[in-house]
Amino acid sequence: MIQSVAFVLVFLLMLFSSSTWSNEDTPPTEPPYPDTVKEKNEKIDLGATQKNREVKVLKSWTPPSHEGPLIEGTPFRGTKKIQHPFAKDGLYRITKEGEYIYTVKPSSIKHSSSVRLGTFFPNNLFNPDHPNITYDDVYTETDGVILLADYEWRLFSGFGKLGIKAGSGIFFASGQGRFDNGDEAQERYTIIMFPNSLSAVLYLQFWDKQPLIPYADAGLDLYTFNESRDDNEPPLGRFGAAYAGHVAGGVLFNIGIFDWKGLIRLDQEYGINNVYFAAEYRLVKTLGGTFDFSSDYFNVGVMVEF
Repeated sequence: MIQSVAFVLVFLLMLFSSSTWSNEDTPPTEPPYPDTVKEKNEKIDLGATQKNREVKVLKSWTPPSHEGPLIEGTPFRGTKKIQHPFAKDGLYRITKEGEYIYTVKPSSIKHSSSVRLGTFFPNNLFNPDHPNITYDDVYTETDGVILLADYEWRLFSGFGKLGIKAGSGIFFASGQGRFDNGDEAQERYTIIMFPNSLSAVLYLQFWDKQPLIPYADAGLDLYTFNESRDDNEPPLGRFGAAYAGHVAGGVLFNIGIFDWKGLIRLDQEYGINNVYFAAEYRLVKTLGGTFDFSSDYFNVGVMVEF
């Protein structure tokens, strides 16, 4: 009997002790990262669908000091400005796919060059020894295609562009000779002409990547030529020259609007800044000499700036 009572008392004492220990406060747990703290409501722009949230920042970490901020993301998906060691090299954005996008400074534009084709008809040209025979009477078998090429030195770029241009080209035509009475001769004639010029050109360009650029050109010309016969009489043909002046107006269409990245690669690899399609109307008036190369014609081609 006494043993039974003692057993019950011991059991109740053990039960009371365990209940008392369970009610004591447990010691605070160690944070998972002892060297971290919370900063409240650090704002990170993640878009309109997410609110400010708490972010853990390591005490011992300090952002590197480099030039310029780096903007990551897009305005539609949220952006985050951070510091990046490549910012000093022109890095300004990292896409969500991990692509690094750099700012590329274009090279300076100091020159330009163009090549153009047109149809040229000097209908006022005639043989001074046979004034009744004109160019149009003899040279009827070809279309009178003229090739023009020029090189420009850029003098000014700002509110418009101004340059000095030197150019030349080649013109070729052939046909059957004529007598004074208009009858055909047996000899065939060939004329080769070089339209040399020196002019000033003004471009009405007011901003970068302007798609259409009107321009005006005016200058002096020296037309040199050689006319020969198929019977080699005289052996070297006849040489001549004429002084002239010209005015021209045209428009440049910037082909680069279809592929700006391609232009950047052209600039990096070859120093070519822009590529244009050129269309021009030119009026030529002879100023002196026996031969009259006065004419007006259209020409089209390509111009590059570098």
